[in-house]
Amino acid sequence: MRPFLLAFLALAPAFAGAARAQQAPAREAVIANDTDGILQELYVFRPGAGDGPDRLGSGVLPPRAMLRVPLGRVRECGFEARAVFEGGEEMRRRFDACRNPRVAFAETGPRRAVEVVNGSDRVLRELYLAPAGSRPGRARDWGADRLGSDTVAVGESFRLRLRGTTACSFDIRAVYDDDEAEIRERQDLCRSPRLAFGDPNQPLREATVSNRGRRTLRELYARPAGSEGWGADRLGAEVVPARGEFRLRLRGRGCAFDLRAVYEDSREEVQRGLDLCTSGAASFGLPVVSDSGGRRVTLLNGFSRTVQQAFLSPADADDWGEDVLGDAVIAPGARQAVTLQGGCQADLRIVFDTDAAEERRDIDICALGTIALRPGWTIDPLVAPAAEPRGPQPGSIRLRNAAGLPVVELYADPPGNKRGADRLGRTVLGAGEVMDFAPPEGPEQCLADLVAVFRNGRELALPDTDLCAGREVVLQ
Repeated sequence: MRPFLLAFLALAPAFAGAARAQQAPAREAVIANDTDGILQELYVFRPGAGDGPDRLGSGVLPPRAMLRVPLGRVRECGFEARAVFEGGEEMRRRFDACRNPRVAFAETGPRRAVEVVNGSDRVLRELYLAPAGSRPGRARDWGADRLGSDTVAVGESFRLRLRGTTACSFDIRAVYDDDEAEIRERQDLCRSPRLAFGDPNQPLREATVSNRGRRTLRELYARPAGSEGWGADRLGAEVVPARGEFRLRLRGRGCAFDLRAVYEDSREEVQRGLDLCTSGAASFGLPVVSDSGGRRVTLLNGFSRTVQQAFLSPADADDWGEDVLGDAVIAPGARQAVTLQGGCQADLRIVFDTDAAEERRDIDICALGTIALRPGWTIDPLVAPAAEPRGPQPGSIRLRNAAGLPVVELYADPPGNKRGADRLGRTVLGAGEVMDFAPPEGPEQCLADLVAVFRNGRELALPDTDLCAGREVVLQ
């Protein structure tokens, strides 16, 4: 019995401590953000201990807001709170959780506002202030970025609040979106509470830069025409997607600028001497316009496959350039007008929806209003299509496709006979087009059962048609 009694007496203090711990009250702290800034991190801990976890987690505490922070079941009353605001500014408070659990973070000392004006042609990304003359050169401790997550766009302003300081003289460091930095020393913000960056006396030129190609424009550079060096990428962290636009702002007394675009595949395109005062626009992704102007030509798809892309470039160009169809395609039997920005001699490459491609070099598009894309077009002579005669050729009929779809098959067989060969072969009769059709077996066999098959599979049967009648037959 005695050993059991001794063991009980030895464990009694531990049981008593556990009982007292269970009886400790649940405490909490009430955190009040009485500042004008956003509280981004919050730590509540016992003095002398580590900060512990951020009590805000992935959230923030906006200005003039409160938050209840549970402290657990503890008998201790003394705690410390550390708040980190947007921009890196910190505040600490000690409090008695038993007597007054409310902790207020409020601004102390004088409050001043400074207007930051971006009169440059680049976005102002960061802004640092340090006491004037604190440390020279690169060794200066600039502290936190006063803009925080904000930026100052071209021509815009930002209201910067200075709290808790009586100093007037500061060294200023501004960082633009191209990483170029500008430093100004000993700025008296009490006498002149306005910081203007850039030269507002130079006119601000604006231009819309359009990406007319199918590749993303990754970088854009601009400089006064004829000057050396391209400077910083004007897009910064942005890109211009295919068919997208970008608003370019430049400061300069002149109107003529050189622009250089770099695409996602590192291909470059340069346009020189653009007058941004007159046009206010620039387009990339198309061949450069020459003095001779644009040449317009119509592509007629005589294949049974869709033409997905077409590349029409000057014969002396180094590459094919961009797809001149853009978002369009040329269905079988359809036609599409395209433009060559340049002279008369051109190279043409077409790509079908099967990824098969055909091309022909050195085409005189000034002599051809229409290029018929048919089997053999890459090697056969290309001639300008003759004007449509007033009536069909003698001993034939004229077929006019008045339907909205091309005719892909045509059959003409003696009446009552089984269907024979397709008389169109690999060609088609496009929507709105005409063709003269003579009896396949010669003038001795004029009467035939005529059947036209459209691209969607619909058939139009015209039995006992006189193919020698010299009249027009409308297919619809």
